[in-house]
Amino acid sequence: MKIQLQSIGTIHSPYLPGLPIPHQPPENAPGEFWITLDPEYQAGLDQLLTYRYLYVFFYLDQIKENINLHIHPSWAPEIEVGIFASRSPKRPNPIGLSIVELKGIEGNEILISGIDVYNGTPLLDLKPYIRAIDLKSDANDGWFDQLQDKDHLVAHMLGLQHEHEHEHTHVHNQEHSHKQAHHTHVPSSPKLSRSLRVTSKKTSQK
Repeated sequence: MKIQLQSIGTIHSPYLPGLPIPHQPPENAPGEFWITLDPEYQAGLDQLLTYRYLYVFFYLDQIKENINLHIHPSWAPEIEVGIFASRSPKRPNPIGLSIVELKGIEGNEILISGIDVYNGTPLLDLKPYIRAIDLKSDANDGWFDQLQDKDHLVAHMLGLQHEHEHEHTHVHNQEHSHKQAHHTHVPSSPKLSRSLRVTSKKTSQK
């Protein structure tokens, strides 16, 4: 069955296409993050501000690679898993999902916390995160529990500052690799200039 979807808005972030992008940026990630909803859908935002968190569905329009049903996650290249047991963006249908904090609404613009998408990513849908329904107290970490360096890898995925207490060599993502006995890793990311934000807003409103 062939299904057609259309974007309902645009996601804005400090991350420019073609440049490295952090995995799972923390809620306080540097830079500005917001969604411009197409004006015809603005009425659908009524009562959304009563929630603290949102599900953001988006189209991964920058994914060009061929799809493999088995992959080696970038954070654990020694492990092979099925594509549906991973968070890889290279999927049969390139649809992304993130949970973000809702910081405010100004007209048809939604201010949010950090999200790992490129500036200009097409928005597909928004849904509220409802604690009474969505919180699963017995959730687990699946194959992540098999990783010997699980806590360290999770810290990198979440963009958290942390120290390396032992010598090791591995590739975290396309941005860097390292081999050091002890160092503190501080995540960094490019920042969105004020002029870019203004340009993005004008473009999205045309």
